[in-house]
Amino acid sequence: MSEPVLLRRVEDDVPVSYGRFQLLDGTGLWDEPEPALLTTGTEGTALGQLDVASPAHAYRATVRMEAWDGQPPPPEGPWTAAGQLVYLSPSGTVSAYGPSHDRSPQMLLLGPPLFAYGLRAYVGPVRTEPAAWDADVLEPVEEPWLLRFWPLADTASAAIHDDVLGRMRERRPDLTSVVDGREEWPAFHPPATLEPPKLIRSVAPPRELRRIPTAEFSGRIGHHLEGVASGRRVDDVLGDLAYTMLGNLPHNVRDWSEQRLADYAAVLHVSRRIGRELNPHGAPTLRLPASDVSTALLGPHPGVSGRAWTWARDEHAHPEVLSVDRQVIARNRIRRNTLLTGIVTILRNENDFVEVRAATGPEAARVTEVETTQS
Repeated sequence: MSEPVLLRRVEDDVPVSYGRFQLLDGTGLWDEPEPALLTTGTEGTALGQLDVASPAHAYRATVRMEAWDGQPPPPEGPWTAAGQLVYLSPSGTVSAYGPSHDRSPQMLLLGPPLFAYGLRAYVGPVRTEPAAWDADVLEPVEEPWLLRFWPLADTASAAIHDDVLGRMRERRPDLTSVVDGREEWPAFHPPATLEPPKLIRSVAPPRELRRIPTAEFSGRIGHHLEGVASGRRVDDVLGDLAYTMLGNLPHNVRDWSEQRLADYAAVLHVSRRIGRELNPHGAPTLRLPASDVSTALLGPHPGVSGRAWTWARDEHAHPEVLSVDRQVIARNRIRRNTLLTGIVTILRNENDFVEVRAATGPEAARVTEVETTQS
């Protein structure tokens, strides 16, 4: 058996609330009234949502999340094991956030959607600072975390029918399971060059409340904003993203605050990175309205496969993208175009548009199985 390979890694700065932070599925698909809790010595199963307990009850957690193609080795350095479990991922992506805080735009691609992944967590040495009320008292400020994921089993076959999440719970592999045919899933292919982990944004301190006297609202307390995003500021913050993004900029983007615009840029950066990771070999792609792709089991999220429908000038258009189960559905002799269809995998979804590539064998098999079951 070959040595496990590190596929991807990201970092995030996450606020800790009530002694914990959370992991959430990228689709927002979870329905756990009481999420699983990861603590030292525990083993269990989490579906799309997981609470991670902070032993030190620090203010912040610096979280590094890693995706491996097999069971990873123990990390080097001063790390202490903090728990392990089976993480059932509807979307194949995961992000971290602090309860009662906005969700971070940072996201890690674990692999294909509707898979079970192993998760091992490690906690590092806590950074302390003198307390504001007593310099002789050290309070925990920052707690480093290392979260390592690896694939255990394809759970889509259990989720083919009506209740996707309920069916996923029926398939609970143990942490020694090994996925067969990983080479057929591009999301499990190592990149030519491993990108360094990049912090999207740091936890912002609460905005200062300032008194803004005006003729109409003298003495009212409100958030002081530095201004709104002018056209020049949009160009400065987004840069090339404004030209490589899918679809058009939101119609009111020039009225956004600088912070909101920066958050939007972070979302686009993450979307573009995950798009590259889902297409590691640079297969040809096609941009379509999101409504032109009928996805199987989940919505039009990155990594999800479905059937694309598009009108083209002739029946030979897009041969490299619409190559899997390609069909000519109709010809419009008046407009001189042809309705084509094929099975694709979504790489990005931005502004109601998607970028897709041809689906691989196991990706397409999910779509055809759903179509056969529902026909």
